[in-house]
Amino acid sequence: MDPYNVPVGPAAVNGPRYRFRNPAGPALVVQCLIATSALAELYIVFTGPDAPWLEDGSAALGFLQLACWISFLVWFHRARCNAEVLAPGTHKYAPGFALGAWIVPLAMWWLPRRITLDIRRAGGPPRDAWLINAWWFLWLCDGPISVAVHLLVLDQTNYHNPVDHAIGILDSVLAIAVIRRVTADQPAGPLPYFNMT
Repeated sequence: MDPYNVPVGPAAVNGPRYRFRNPAGPALVVQCLIATSALAELYIVFTGPDAPWLEDGSAALGFLQLACWISFLVWFHRARCNAEVLAPGTHKYAPGFALGAWIVPLAMWWLPRRITLDIRRAGGPPRDAWLINAWWFLWLCDGPISVAVHLLVLDQTNYHNPVDHAIGILDSVLAIAVIRRVTADQPAGPLPYFNMT
C-alpha cells in the first residue's frame, strides 16, 4: 500500500474519508510550469511586444498558461484534502471548494485566498499570511484588475506591455513561494500522532 494513502486521526474514523497524499509531486510540476511561464514573460519584456514569435507562438503561450492552471488546481486540491486530514473539522469550506471557488462569480476574488490561508494553518502555527496576501494581491492585479483597467481605462485588449508582464513575473515568483511554503508545511507522509486528541 502507498505509504501516503493512509487515513490517520479522526479522519480515519469519521467520514468522509480523506487520505493524506504526498503533495510534493504536483507541487514540483506546477512550480516548473509557472517558472517556464515567467521566463516566457521575461523574454517578452526584453524582446518587446512586437516580437515575431508572439504572433506565431501565442497559442503555445496560451497552452502553457492553461497547463499552469490545471497543474495548480491539482496541487491545490491535494493540499486542501491533506489539510482535512491534518486538521479535520476546522475548515469553513469543503475540499471541493478548492476547485469550485475559482469559478464562482465575484466570490472567486477572495474565496481561494481564504482556503489557502486555511490550508496553511492546518500545516502548523499560523505564519506567512503576508506571503499569501501579497501573492493574492498580485494575482488580482494580474487578472481581474488588469482586465478592468485595460477595458475601462485604456480601452484596449493588448496585454503585451512591460507593466503587465512585470506584474505577471512577480505574481509567478510569489506563487512559487506560496506553493513551496504550503507543501513544506505538509509533511512527507502522515505521522501517527497527527490529530490524536
